[in-house]
Amino acid sequence: MHALDAAQFRDADRYSSYLETALGRLRSELAWQNLQRFLPANPFRRRVLDLGGGTGSMSLRLAEMGFRVVLLDSSEEMLRIAKKEVQASGNAERVSFHHLDASMLQQLFAAESFDLVLCHNLLEYVANPAAILAKTAYVLRKEAVVSLLARNRPGEALKAAIKSTDWELMKANLSAETAVDSLYGKPVRIFDSKVLLDMLAEAGLDVIAQHGVRVFSDYRDPKDFTDEAVYGQVLALELIFGAQPEFAGIARYTQLIARRSSASRGKGAER
Repeated sequence: MHALDAAQFRDADRYSSYLETALGRLRSELAWQNLQRFLPANPFRRRVLDLGGGTGSMSLRLAEMGFRVVLLDSSEEMLRIAKKEVQASGNAERVSFHHLDASMLQQLFAAESFDLVLCHNLLEYVANPAAILAKTAYVLRKEAVVSLLARNRPGEALKAAIKSTDWELMKANLSAETAVDSLYGKPVRIFDSKVLLDMLAEAGLDVIAQHGVRVFSDYRDPKDFTDEAVYGQVLALELIFGAQPEFAGIARYTQLIARRSSASRGKGAER
């Protein structure tokens, strides 16, 4: 896979505003709900890595529960917003920030450093997704889990088929390596779930849960979600749809929860 210019996607204020929209909120909340039952017990004694954590929405949730969180991101502007939000919440002592590329994981952290790693919407922008997953496995403790969220090629192809009038583009999207990001208007990498599963297995990570995120919401008018009661109903229905494989396969995003296998220790050092 070719590298994408991640700098094109670092308009932090635009991204932060997106997270406040109905679709942005749904993506974050669905990923959170899917993750919750796998969170480690005794949060005040646990350490979390939010890899490519952006403006820190997930880091803040975890810090509020008592986890010690390390937020790593390559965008200074994203971190600026994250720091502001964390400080305003009163949880500054629980969150540390690192302005670094995800490829520097091994240089920054020792093996088996974390009880949970979040890798949400990061692989779309890195030069070598497989290497990032191998490094992620390297810093996971035994019995720890990683939550991976990435754009799903079938979901992107279906959206284009429903909303576009370009028939050739619709066909091309079935095998495309990238899709146009609706927020920034730039190409972004997309994945088949099998590719993600294979990369996780190669990194020594065993998948223990798989969900689709935003199965049908992208095909509704966002104005439908302005009422909070309706938003809650949509969220509940999305959770039901996303848990069923036949619907998860066409969701806009794939979320995989994985645990380090016994053979994975040290694999990150090989890449």
